[in-house]
Amino acid sequence: LGPVWLTLPDGREVQPFAVAPWSGDSPAALEELPPILRSLRGDFPCVPFGAPAPRSDMPAHWSRGVDMSATPLDGFVHGYGANHLWELEHLSHREVRVFIDYTDSHPVRRVTRRITPIDGPGLSIDLSIEMRRDTELPIGLHPIFALPDQPGSARLEIPSLRSVRSFPVPVEPGSILRPDQKARTLSELVTLDNRLLDLTNLPLDAHTEELLSVLPDEGKATLVRLDRGYAVTLDWDVEVFPHCLLWLSNAGRDAYPWNSRFRALGIEPVCSVFDLGQAVSGSPSSPFARDGVPTRVRLTTKQPFRTGYSIS
Repeated sequence: LGPVWLTLPDGREVQPFAVAPWSGDSPAALEELPPILRSLRGDFPCVPFGAPAPRSDMPAHWSRGVDMSATPLDGFVHGYGANHLWELEHLSHREVRVFIDYTDSHPVRRVTRRITPIDGPGLSIDLSIEMRRDTELPIGLHPIFALPDQPGSARLEIPSLRSVRSFPVPVEPGSILRPDQKARTLSELVTLDNRLLDLTNLPLDAHTEELLSVLPDEGKATLVRLDRGYAVTLDWDVEVFPHCLLWLSNAGRDAYPWNSRFRALGIEPVCSVFDLGQAVSGSPSSPFARDGVPTRVRLTTKQPFRTGYSIS
C-alpha cells in the first residue's frame, strides 16, 4: 500500500510513506533483487513475519532451544504474501479489497486486506488470514514511513512505551548501537563508543541501520514531521501484536539498491521475536518468551484470523 496521498484540513496533501528510490530502475536491474525489495514501500502484512531461517551468529542465549536445521514453513523473507502478486477483489471510491492465495503446501490458504477511509485524513485496514492447517506463526504489520534528510527534523512518539531492546547482533557492519541491550526509553540507548543516543529525534546524524523492539502498553505510535508540519499515527491492537519493531534505515546500506540513499522508519507491530524467523519465535527459551510475551499467533482452520489497524 503506497504511495497514499491524504488531504489535511488546511487543504495540503501529504504522502507519509517511504517509497524506495530504486523502484523505477530498469527491469533487468530489479530482476536481480529479492522480490520483496523490487517495489519496497508503504505498508504490507508479513505472514509469517521474519527471515525463513535463524541466523547463525546469534549469542548463545538467543539460539538456546532453537532447531537450526528445521525446515521453514515459508521460504520467503516476511512470507509468501510479501513477495508475490496480489489479486484485486473489489475496488470502489470507499473500499479496496485485495487477496493472495498461498501455495497448496503452505499452512496458510489465503490472506485478504480491506482498505477503507476513516473520518479525517486516514485509512482503516482490515487483515484476514484463512488457514489450510492449524499452526502457530509469527506475524506482523510492516508500515514504512518516509524520513526527512535533515537530522532531527522528525520526532517519534510512543507514549506508553515500557521498555526497548536492541537487536542481538549488529544489524549491519556499520550499525552504531550496542547490540543486545535493554533500556527503559528510546533516549537511553548506548552506542558502541559509549555515547547515549536519542532514537526519538530522527533521522540520526550518522549513516546506520538499526532494529529495535519496543514493548508498549497501547498500540499507538506517532511520527511527527517537524519539517512538513504534520504527524502520522499508527494505531493497532496491542493484544494481537504486543511488540513493535522499529526499523531505522538511516542511509546505512551502501550496496545496490540502497546506495546510501534510503531514509525511512518502519513502525512494525508484531507477534514475533524481532525478524529472526519461525524457529526462534517458536522457541520457549528465547529472551522474549522468558519475559512472558507472546511471540506467535495461533491460527486455525475453524475461523479466519482477523485484526484491524489504522494510519491517520
